[in-house]
Amino acid sequence: MTDRILSLAHLRSTHIAAELGCSDRYARRVLLNHGVQHRRGPPDGEANASWRGGRMVDSDGYVCLRTKPTRVLEHRVVMEQELGRPLSTAEVVDHIDGITIHNAPRNLRLFESNAAHLSATLKKAPMLSRSGAVNTGIRSDLGREYQPVDIHRLRKARGDVRLRAILRAALELGTEHPCLSGTMHWLTQSGIDPESRRSLERAWDNLTSRYAEDLTR
Repeated sequence: MTDRILSLAHLRSTHIAAELGCSDRYARRVLLNHGVQHRRGPPDGEANASWRGGRMVDSDGYVCLRTKPTRVLEHRVVMEQELGRPLSTAEVVDHIDGITIHNAPRNLRLFESNAAHLSATLKKAPMLSRSGAVNTGIRSDLGREYQPVDIHRLRKARGDVRLRAILRAALELGTEHPCLSGTMHWLTQSGIDPESRRSLERAWDNLTSRYAEDLTR
């Protein structure tokens, strides 16, 4: 791990941590112990390697658009444009095909609340947290049968959630699809050749195996 951190010393420590799935604090300590000067935090705007033309995929696998002084989720912007009105904070925009970077209007549907969204989309109760079980109406006396699972944070830290969204879009929609604009660098940084179907499929198989291993923790 130390050698990998040092090889990325030209990046900010937060970026190193995201790339390698370690903590920012650990990355900074390794750099300091080896006398390497480093920068904290991500750079802003176009200086950030994650941005491509003001568009990026965040660690949750959603497309963000650059707006000053913040950023907004593309799928919510698209839905607002389709409806001709702002969305309420309670409303949830869902991706019909499950590909969270595929924000074409025909692929989006609106739910009035998170509870309605969870009830319609979650199928496997063992994947629910306690709060998720409450929202979807699972009886409290059944809660003991289900172990709360919080593996999303682990997968985010590894960069797997983002990678899964990009890989799925590439395999199902093709690498030339507009929703993949500005995302190919995430594949190449992971050692995946975007031009090779075999490389994409192999990466997907590896990622699927990691997801399965998470369920045994």
